[in-house]
Amino acid sequence: MAIHEVTADDVLQRCARCGSGNRLSLGTLEVGVARREDVDDGLVQLPPCPACRSTEFLIRAPEGEPEHPAPGSFGHLHQLLVGHLHAELVQRGRLHTVLKPKEGGAGKVAARPLSQEARARWFPQGLRIEVPPGEQPRAPEESSQ
Repeated sequence: MAIHEVTADDVLQRCARCGSGNRLSLGTLEVGVARREDVDDGLVQLPPCPACRSTEFLIRAPEGEPEHPAPGSFGHLHQLLVGHLHAELVQRGRLHTVLKPKEGGAGKVAARPLSQEARARWFPQGLRIEVPPGEQPRAPEESSQ
């Protein structure tokens, strides 16, 4: 699963299962996924794919993560986009209920948006990455019945 573009209003996601492209409104996404008694603030659950109903998650790189081993690669750019999307959702207050600040208190979820320098270097045409050659999206799978 990958995201390919982040705009002011939505994100373009490519489903890993069926390859369909889906525009997801930022208003439908939130930071944090409940796991037993805890909420993981590094995850963003995407809504089910409209074509195949597959559910996917975005995972923000943890604090102190070493530099990506292949700067400029699809994986590196994707990691930057996920981090930026995560920060955008945090700044908009799109947080799981458990993560929301209580009565005006400071938020406890770290937001690390892309710096202007990183945007200029890695995303000069906007927050968008192209589908890598050889990984063109597949058509939705047909039912065999």
